[in-house]
Amino acid sequence: MTRLPIHVQRRWVRLSILALSALASFALGWILLDSGQYEDYEQLVAWIGLFVSMAALLVSLAQLFPTLPPPTDAGQLADDLAISVRAQWEEEVAARSLRTPRVIPLDWSATRRPVAAPPEEIHRGVGDGLVLRPSLNGRLEGDFDAAARRLAEGYRRTPAGRLVILGEPGSGKSVLAAILTLGLLAEREAGAPVPVLLTLAGWDPLGESLKDWIERTLGTAYYGGRTEIPKMLLRAHRLLLILDGLDEMPEASRRDAVSTINTTCGDGVGVVLTCRSTEFQDVIAGGAPVLRRAPVVEVAPVSTADMIAYLGDTNWPDGVQWEPVYTHLRAHSDGPVAAALSTPLALTLARTVYSNTDRDPGELLDFDSSHAVQDHLLDHIVTAAYAPNPGRDGGRDTDGWEHDAKQAEKYLTYLAVYLQQHRERDLVWWLLSQRLSSPLAGLAVGTAVGLLATFAMIVRILSVGSDGDAPLPEETVIVGVGCAILATIVWYAAPGASPGALSLRREGSLGRLGRGFSTGLKLAATPALPVCVAGGIALSFSSGWNEADLAGIIVPTAAVCGGVIALCLALAVNSWLDAPPEHSKKAGPADLLRQDRRSSLTGALAGGVLFGAIVVPLCSITWSTVLILFSAATSNPIPSSTTTFIRDNLSSNFAYSSTLSFILTAPLPGAVLSLLILLTRAWPRFSILRFSLAFQGKLPWKLMRFLSDARDRQLLRQSAGAYQFRHIRLQERLASHAPAQDRSAPGPRTGQRAFHAAIGATAVALLLTGALLIPDTDRPSFEFINTGDVAAMTFGPDGSQTLITVDKHGNIKNWNTETGDAVAVPDHSIPKGHLESSDESTRPLTLTSGGLLHTTLSEDTVSGATVSEDGYEITPYDTHELLPWRKGESSLKIDYIEGTIEHASSDLRYLLQTEIAEYGNSLRRLDTLEDDKVDCEVPGETDGAYWRLSGNGARAATSAGKRIYVMNFTDCKGTDDLWSGNKPIDSLALSHNGRKLALNAGGVTWIRTIAH
Repeated sequence: MTRLPIHVQRRWVRLSILALSALASFALGWILLDSGQYEDYEQLVAWIGLFVSMAALLVSLAQLFPTLPPPTDAGQLADDLAISVRAQWEEEVAARSLRTPRVIPLDWSATRRPVAAPPEEIHRGVGDGLVLRPSLNGRLEGDFDAAARRLAEGYRRTPAGRLVILGEPGSGKSVLAAILTLGLLAEREAGAPVPVLLTLAGWDPLGESLKDWIERTLGTAYYGGRTEIPKMLLRAHRLLLILDGLDEMPEASRRDAVSTINTTCGDGVGVVLTCRSTEFQDVIAGGAPVLRRAPVVEVAPVSTADMIAYLGDTNWPDGVQWEPVYTHLRAHSDGPVAAALSTPLALTLARTVYSNTDRDPGELLDFDSSHAVQDHLLDHIVTAAYAPNPGRDGGRDTDGWEHDAKQAEKYLTYLAVYLQQHRERDLVWWLLSQRLSSPLAGLAVGTAVGLLATFAMIVRILSVGSDGDAPLPEETVIVGVGCAILATIVWYAAPGASPGALSLRREGSLGRLGRGFSTGLKLAATPALPVCVAGGIALSFSSGWNEADLAGIIVPTAAVCGGVIALCLALAVNSWLDAPPEHSKKAGPADLLRQDRRSSLTGALAGGVLFGAIVVPLCSITWSTVLILFSAATSNPIPSSTTTFIRDNLSSNFAYSSTLSFILTAPLPGAVLSLLILLTRAWPRFSILRFSLAFQGKLPWKLMRFLSDARDRQLLRQSAGAYQFRHIRLQERLASHAPAQDRSAPGPRTGQRAFHAAIGATAVALLLTGALLIPDTDRPSFEFINTGDVAAMTFGPDGSQTLITVDKHGNIKNWNTETGDAVAVPDHSIPKGHLESSDESTRPLTLTSGGLLHTTLSEDTVSGATVSEDGYEITPYDTHELLPWRKGESSLKIDYIEGTIEHASSDLRYLLQTEIAEYGNSLRRLDTLEDDKVDCEVPGETDGAYWRLSGNGARAATSAGKRIYVMNFTDCKGTDDLWSGNKPIDSLALSHNGRKLALNAGGVTWIRTIAH
């Protein structure tokens, strides 16, 4: 399929955005005109214009993010990589002390083993049918740089740029490969192939192609995990592959490896392969083809004269006598000691052990085999590496170093066992977490995140106050459990992250933003689809589809969509920050760790801050806008003006009612998302594992510092982005010291896979269960209830879930505010005559959540003030009696209160009065328990209106015309909102906590959350 040019693609994107915006505007206008409601929709049109403007702005911003330009010239990229590779291996050569005191002399010559290609193929020249036969003999000695130069010159004489280097264990094959790499880089011409030294132990030829492995290894080591540049360099033949350690691969993989190298690396690609002599011969004898056009050389053992000369050039501490050993070596050049010391590995081990300890080299003469000599040196190398330099401060400092050496050997043994179990040489820090973490680690991390979220919610409750807008305790538990489930799912869903790098680049921004945005959509769709399907099925089989149920699904879905958009934008920013670097960087484990830590923290922080800042406004805007459109389409009014509704929705339903609430709430969703993002990255997972293993005593607390120090002590070496033991023999020897049960290979992870599957199934089951319960228990609070005309109403004694209405004929009905359904009326003893309203102009019934407040005169025959026999005036007083809703409950009475009682709390503790002549337009709240009163001034527009008090006495509300007034008695601050319905408000009621308002207009009752 032909790919459209990028400018054509972007033109179609712009046209699509503008077309969708125009279509949305047309649809909204049609809905408004068709609904016949023209009141207070000017601001909605303004919102529409705002969205269209934002869409146009996005189209303009798209111009600022050009796509990734064509890659730089391959020659320039190769030159850039050569600088990084040379810096890496110069540092490694210095760490291995290969320059001092001098290079160990090494000799090599053409092998006599039947493992090479025919001479006529190897030496086939170019032009005139000439056959070139350069000598394959060589010797490496003297100054390091001069030796590297000579080695590189010898390699360039190979006809096809291919070579196989064989040798015994510890014979210096890896050292030769490193020296060759630096020698080639020292005299490399611009644009020439770059020698890259790779360890074959990390390649599985059955599971990954050679090209993919090379691209992945180089991408991780030098390009922040990106493979685009290595892929282009490999395709352009700008890489010279130096593949070290074929023998370190599993035996079953070696034959496939040689075959794949032959197949993948055709003519024009330089290849250098190192392997043990016997192992390579076995591979070829087993049916593997020889490396095409590659001569095979074999490193000879170090001669007796060379080993004595090398040891003699060392500055030994006083008292260390090597003469007896030298004498023995000259007399028994074929003995076990000579055989053991005939490799550079054994010579450097002997130099370290006897330079840093008080041991006598003469003990080497007591062993009867070369393996015993080498095992003896390996057994003491860790102690020698951690011993202080002799002669310092007049003698060897023994304070604490032996304990450090024992601890270090314990830690190194644990790592050696780990590598042996996985048949690997590379100690890659980002693979440790997925291999060594307990199957229960995800549950532990999820629990910790859930507890942190719960603690943060509790802090917010305590800070805002129980009478404020803080979440309820059950909401706190739900948030904590939800965060725990999310963290657990993320832990098991993203186990294999590679280290990333932070790079602020404009190139490719649109692609990275789109990749992050699409990731957010995929993450949201995974739980959303089963929830929507389950909810639809449950609703279809329960109450069926109707207008109220449709609103109960569409409107909260709109709020979720706002959250999804915020999530996608946050992940887009996180993805944008994780950009491929423009240049290669020196590869080192510590460098990769620092890069990933910086990238992880920056990306998670940026994504979390953006998400925390926009998730609530976006949810509120989408929630409110869809509800407004739905109300217009169904000809149902919303319970306030458009602007007020969006503002109150933002502050109440999404908990932003004050500056303090914003400060305490906004960081919470951002912090949760930041934690979830971090759980997908390599550095946080490695840190969690590191602390876990350190707590168990298996590894040190500062693991990377320990590994770097072990490398400085020449116990480890560094290869690209991984650590390795300085030789496989040291790794094997340390692993052999561990108990047998610890050395056993890890079994198949079927149990862990089953555990992961169980976690996923549990999460889906929880989501489905929640969806099934939505129609019955989670109907949103913005629903309207078809209660009919009512004379008075109040919220029931069980809080805000029940609404009690009384019509003018005295009929009582109970309604479930969560479902909108009528429920059974409890048996009560209130006379129906007290509930009837014969004249609409009479004072409305005074209903409270505790019952009907009925007022009578103390003497029915007294109609006014009378005079007693002694001349004093007698004033009749009112008896206020609270008749309970439930039969059998005792009524409450208050005999005398000065003034008229407008309303009361359910227990008659708080009484509300309005007719207070000396205060004018005022509300008075009386506290009969504390004998206290609060007077608050109210607007003049409320004169003659009937106020209703919340059950806890905190708020009062009334209506006048199309306005709703709410008064807070804590600070006497009030708010007034515009009612957008076509009909006046007939009655209203406040819930016990004052956070919900019920208003009846035109036979429909709306339940609304109050923000202030």
